[in-house]
Amino acid sequence: MSRLVVIGLSHHTAPIEVREEMAISGDALGEQLRRLLDVAPEAMVLSTCNRYELYLAAPDEATCEAAQAVVLQGRTRARAYLYRHHDEAALRHLFRVAASLDSLVLGEPQILGQVKHAYEAARQVGAIGPLLGRTVPRAFAVAKRVRSETRIGEHAASVASVAVELAGHIFGSLAGRPVLLVGAGKMAELAARHLRQAQVGQLWVVNRTRARANELAVRLGGTAHDFTELEALLGEADVVLCSTGASEPVLRADLLARVMRARRGRWLLLVDIAVPRDVEPRAGKLENVYLYDIDALRQVVEQNRRGRLREAEAAERIIEEELRRFIQSERQRELVPTIRALREWALSLARTEARRTLGRLSPGANERDRQLVAQLAEAVVNKLLHVPLSTLKREASDPGRPAPRDLDEALRRLFALDEAVQEAGAVEEAPRPREVEPLREAKQ
Repeated sequence: MSRLVVIGLSHHTAPIEVREEMAISGDALGEQLRRLLDVAPEAMVLSTCNRYELYLAAPDEATCEAAQAVVLQGRTRARAYLYRHHDEAALRHLFRVAASLDSLVLGEPQILGQVKHAYEAARQVGAIGPLLGRTVPRAFAVAKRVRSETRIGEHAASVASVAVELAGHIFGSLAGRPVLLVGAGKMAELAARHLRQAQVGQLWVVNRTRARANELAVRLGGTAHDFTELEALLGEADVVLCSTGASEPVLRADLLARVMRARRGRWLLLVDIAVPRDVEPRAGKLENVYLYDIDALRQVVEQNRRGRLREAEAAERIIEEELRRFIQSERQRELVPTIRALREWALSLARTEARRTLGRLSPGANERDRQLVAQLAEAVVNKLLHVPLSTLKREASDPGRPAPRDLDEALRRLFALDEAVQEAGAVEEAPRPREVEPLREAKQ
């Protein structure tokens, strides 16, 4: 039987240079999922700016090791930052991630969409099976309950809003200052909306795809530009916010050195919220360049977190309640094939004896008499099994009782049900994974 396992690293355990090594998306993500299916029955990869996590259905430790080898692929430095959770701890972690309780910005709304994207990507390559098909949609429902029953999402901050807040702290006010957005994805759009609220001056948008830059600029009252204009725009902007999906730095130190010579000492604030990073780190050593990557946002984030701790405590209680409910249902579920086999075995004996009794009845017995004998046999089985099976289900749902597999094994030995259980388990179908509508959210 497969167990839920999480293998990953996050902003809690790994610096940005390690997280960006692990970041993956697009075709590369699909290919990684297909390689994972060679070693594990089910897999889902969640890759954002703040975490890389692999969710597995793993029957044994060898499967975990093989899957970890697939995702590391020689990244020996990342190995030291990995954490691993099993069973209940893995389920709790999944629920907390989806509900944004493990996020850098507590209560941020983007993570649930990112988990849904991860689930959909895995589903498209056939990597979602019975276990992930039950647990991940349950995490969506838990996150929705947290949002509806607590105020953790009210005035929710995001990495984008925190980046804009940081820029405001640096300059005192962003009013009237020219701003350049490099990238036109979801995070750039979120940042641009916050920038408009801060009453910035000119807003320029540069993106590899001009149509996307045009679309964003029109909605936000800015202007779109080609990448060929990037150097000139860097010479004019006071704040540059980067959030592309590039795998290599877009703003290199040599480019920014030329820009700073042309600026003649004017400050330039670079806020890089992309992972992998868009700005070459050594650019931050240039005179009058102030570079902040996503890890540098922690101070502002901590202020936000302190204001949300009470709502987070309420959310944690919901997580624990939902966790207990799900574990109870899963423990009971483990016994379903054995319970089914036991009932079928008992009914088979009763029906056999009923047929023998019917054969001894006088030839004048009518159909109603025959039906009554058959019903009596089934009624006796139901009465005999009701109390023990009810007790079995109740004890299976109690974490303080023996594990369901122990109860299952005892029943199978007592009634010699092994072959019948295998047949019952073979015909039992897991619930079909719920279809998740793809969301149009870029990586965070």
